Amino acid sequence: MTKRALLVSTANPYPVVRDGCQRLVDDYVDAMFPSHELYFLHVATDDWSPLTLFHEGRPADTNVDLDRLLPYDFEFVMFVGFKDRDFTRRLTSQRPSFCYTDRFPHPDVPAGMFRGILSHRSAGRDEDILLVGGSFDETVFFRDRKDEELVLAVGRIHPDKNQLELVTRYRETIFEPYGLPLYLAGGVADLSYYREVQRFVDGIGVISSIVDASQPFADANWCTARQIAELCNRARLYVSASAKESFSLAMIEAIACGTTCVVNGDYWGFAESQLRPNVYGNITAKRGSVVELAAEALRDEVRIDGSEWARRYSLRELRETVLRFIDERI
Repeated sequence: MTKRALLVSTANPYPVVRDGCQRLVDDYVDAMFPSHELYFLHVATDDWSPLTLFHEGRPADTNVDLDRLLPYDFEFVMFVGFKDRDFTRRLTSQRPSFCYTDRFPHPDVPAGMFRGILSHRSAGRDEDILLVGGSFDETVFFRDRKDEELVLAVGRIHPDKNQLELVTRYRETIFEPYGLPLYLAGGVADLSYYREVQRFVDGIGVISSIVDASQPFADANWCTARQIAELCNRARLYVSASAKESFSLAMIEAIACGTTCVVNGDYWGFAESQLRPNVYGNITAKRGSVVELAAEALRDEVRIDGSEWARRYSLRELRETVLRFIDERI
């Protein structure tokens, strides 16, 4: 009999992936646990009450509660993120449970509630904490370089991603001297901010995956994983303008494609000594302008291929470690 497992999160990757957390959920459901039949439970952001149970990307139950979940006899439950609420507390008490979180201790993740914690960073050494980064699908994101005809930025259009800084002086700083258009791959997460960014999208020097500005929330504005991988392999540079990232999955996907990555922020989900040789720019704090850093990289012919290093974050490399960690605790 096939074993079943359940992933629970507010980050719903259906019908389209809109951010790195949703990509992680999608990849975990699809490929992290090959010996299990995976279900995904989407829960409400505020109280983590159950909304929709998905199986193979389609709704399996839209009226789900704990009594309807328990007959599935899940071997374990993996929470991606967590809030200590009535439903989550009851579910963890009924099935062996694990939690994936960006750091631990975490104010939303009670100590002692889980069989194990998966985290980017931990303040202590505990046998029930597995330090892991994000992960990418190596069957999609791999080095397959094409003509380096653009500069790429991937992410939802939102102040946290800081695209406005990148586009404001992009034409005179990069497009005019180097002839490389900027491609913004991602849909809208903040409408007012999008309208500011959109003023600089001219379809020549700055291009967006949002083809119809009158439909900013259309699902078609979001690129698929394979579309992003193709863009990464066509990009001379991948640029991240974010002032901080716990773990930038989009950046790791670009590095896996052999793309030179320009960053300017605090990337605290990585060990500094490991990340620094594989990107160009600032990784512990924002300094100056990211568009100026990108121009420097082009002027100085900086090329960094970190694809071999990035393989440690592939699903294939992480799968055995994660499975062993869970198997030993259920």
